[in-house]
Amino acid sequence: MAIVKALQAIETIKINTNIPRTVKIHTDSRITLESLKNMKNHLVDEIRKKTVALEKEKWNTEYTWIKAHAGNYGNELADRLAKEAARNSDMLQQNPKK
Repeated sequence: MAIVKALQAIETIKINTNIPRTVKIHTDSRITLESLKNMKNHLVDEIRKKTVALEKEKWNTEYTWIKAHAGNYGNELADRLAKEAARNSDMLQQNPKK
């Protein structure tokens, strides 16, 4: 889901299409990277569609694997934000508005 959110954010960036644009998506999920090559499921299809949409806007999208919990600032921040989002989502589901 984090990759989909990152791609959605990139879609909102307005930069001159006459210049080369590259976005690198780093993930600690090898299974996601492998799935992008081979597997079919809803989330992988969503990532592929967004990648194609960015390519039509002249974005070059690269995916790379990084080791989890290795002190990579961006990865640690993403993990923390994902946990907070999951916690907030759990609280909303446990206490729905009446």
